[in-house]
Amino acid sequence: MKKFILILLSSLWLSIGYAQNIYLHPLTSSNQSAFNKVQAQLSTSNRLSGEFKQIRKMKLLSTPLMSEGNFVLSKNNGLQWHQTKPFHSDLIVTPSKIEQKIENTPPTIITKKQQPIVFSFTNIFLSIFNGNAKAIKNYFKIYFIGNTYAWKIALKPLGSPLNKAILSIEMSGGKYVYSITINEVKQNQMILNFFNVKGS
Repeated sequence: MKKFILILLSSLWLSIGYAQNIYLHPLTSSNQSAFNKVQAQLSTSNRLSGEFKQIRKMKLLSTPLMSEGNFVLSKNNGLQWHQTKPFHSDLIVTPSKIEQKIENTPPTIITKKQQPIVFSFTNIFLSIFNGNAKAIKNYFKIYFIGNTYAWKIALKPLGSPLNKAILSIEMSGGKYVYSITINEVKQNQMILNFFNVKGS
C-alpha cells in the first residue's frame, strides 16, 4: 500500500512538472543523481518485449499515418520490429545490418558501411531503450525531470548530421520507456507509444 501511495504521489508530482517546459530542466548536478537511477533501471533488462502504436504526422498530409505491432529488443540480438497493421512488415536491427521485409517481398538489407547515418539513428534508438546514457550524451544535450516511478527526458542534437533532421526527441516512462516523440526539422512528427512492456 505504501508503495502504491508513493507511485501515486510521484506521478502527481511529475504531472505538475510536465506542465513546466522540460527544456527548462537541463541535466545538471541537481538532477544527475535521479537521472542516473532512471538510466540504471532502464539498463537492467537483457530482453524487452511489448506492443507499439505509431502515429506519423506529416506536414503535407491532413491525416496522420497509423501503424501498430509488437517488438522484441535484446542486448544480444538487437531489435525485432514486427508491424501487423495496416500491413505486415518486419524490421531487424543489429550492430552490423538492418533488414526489412514487407509482406511477401524479398528482404532489403542495409549495412553500416552503406548507410552510416541510418545506423546513427538506430543506435540512438537502441541506446534510449537500453538506458545507455554514455552513447546518448555523445549526440544530444539532455533535459530531465522525474524519478524512477515517472520521468520525462528530452534530447536536442549537439550537431551534424542529426540536427539536420531532428529538432528534438521527447520520452516519458517509469520502469520502462512508454512513449517517444520525435520532432523533425521539416515539421513532421513521429509518436511511438508502447504497451504491455515486459523485461527479463
